[in-house]
Amino acid sequence: MGNDNWPSGSYRIFISYAREDATPLALRLRLDLNDAGQDAWLDTAEIEAGATWARDIEEAIENCDIVLALLSHASYISPTCRAEQARALRKRKRIIPILVQADADRPLELETSNYVDFCDMAHYDSAFADLARMIVSGHLPPEDSAAMLAASRPNLPPKSGGHTPAFGLKRDANGFRRYLNDLRGEPWLGERYWWTYFAFTYFDLPQAVEILEAGALKPQSQRARDGWEHTVRLYFRPRTPDLFGCEGVRPAAQRPANHCAVPVYLVFDMESVITLPLTRFSEGDINRRPRTFGSASAFRDLPFDRIYHDSWFSTPERDEVLSARRAQIIVPHALDLAAHLRYVWCRSAAEYQTLHHQLSPSARKRWGEYLTARDDYRLFHEQWLYVQDVTLSETGALFRFNQPHTAEGCGAFDIRMEIKTRSLIHEITLDDMRIEDDLSIDFTAFGLSEGYALRLYLDDTLVYEGRHIAPVR
Repeated sequence: MGNDNWPSGSYRIFISYAREDATPLALRLRLDLNDAGQDAWLDTAEIEAGATWARDIEEAIENCDIVLALLSHASYISPTCRAEQARALRKRKRIIPILVQADADRPLELETSNYVDFCDMAHYDSAFADLARMIVSGHLPPEDSAAMLAASRPNLPPKSGGHTPAFGLKRDANGFRRYLNDLRGEPWLGERYWWTYFAFTYFDLPQAVEILEAGALKPQSQRARDGWEHTVRLYFRPRTPDLFGCEGVRPAAQRPANHCAVPVYLVFDMESVITLPLTRFSEGDINRRPRTFGSASAFRDLPFDRIYHDSWFSTPERDEVLSARRAQIIVPHALDLAAHLRYVWCRSAAEYQTLHHQLSPSARKRWGEYLTARDDYRLFHEQWLYVQDVTLSETGALFRFNQPHTAEGCGAFDIRMEIKTRSLIHEITLDDMRIEDDLSIDFTAFGLSEGYALRLYLDDTLVYEGRHIAPVR
């Protein structure tokens, strides 16, 4: 293989694989990576006769920069592969999953990570080029809508056991870890088990941009009856009652006071936040039950069956369930994103693109691999209008919307589009228009063969920003 995709210097790369069904690919990757000037480590080649096999693997993971986790049928049930992946996560190594078979299952810890597809060896060269770009940049550079969505399966830092702050942890931090592990084994959680790895908060897109640019989530002024007015507040779960009441694009006359037109979730490592010395938590709606706790034993006794409740409830249960769903983690100081953030989660491919383009180049470089628009984990209520996806071309734009789940719809908007080329700015306005289907706009009169940037506003709310890159002629 050539090395055109690689910068000068090399990475130390550990290849984790199951010998039963991934040896041919592992051997080929090792050969091609080393030919490209990288330092790839494979157990069959590096462990000498008489060596201590487990210790050599431990040292190889300790000393590597990147772990390639080959995901195959055999690796999923292999204790050795699972142990290698777990150790790499604990040691905060970058892990790049490599998909060996299309139907191979994936461990929980790698479930939402961006993978490189090596299922079809006929396309090995292009997959290897993708791997090279992933190793060098952390993600595939998005150039259009399809690439933007493909890049929304990020390769992220470890999901738990985050950075230990200089001022230490709670004295009973091990108790929190033990109780979290116990909680994750509860059968009633079902598919919600992954919630227990994270703490969630959401902001409207402009606020999310400010936070990512600053690199820290700073305390916000809160209405609270317990003395914790100036704090960072995180939820134990997504899809809270508070988000339900404010999510989605609405005409000005229908907006609630806490309107969140384009919500973006910041998803934090639960373990690293809950074990901070000053972190406290509530058992429900803190404005109704102004009590907070800080110990591992109190954490163990939280009503998690109510906090994580996610199905129908009867009228007599309503107040209790909705209050529990509002339980919060309370931090009386700023949270460093580099230490605690794990995901920046957007509601759709279109809103992912918008956030990407709203960030400065330095912020995109810093947080780009944290961004995801996956919609199979249902973090949002999706009850109101928003832009689902957009197709841009020289001749026009097609906007597809998520429609409101209400009988009356959501009223009419003044629609404004800004189309910017290198030399001109065009504007299209459509007044008092109901959006009840896809929106198609013709650009042929503008002659946009050189590419353009586009912004779409509904009333005064930016709901989409993207770029059309002119094809090479």
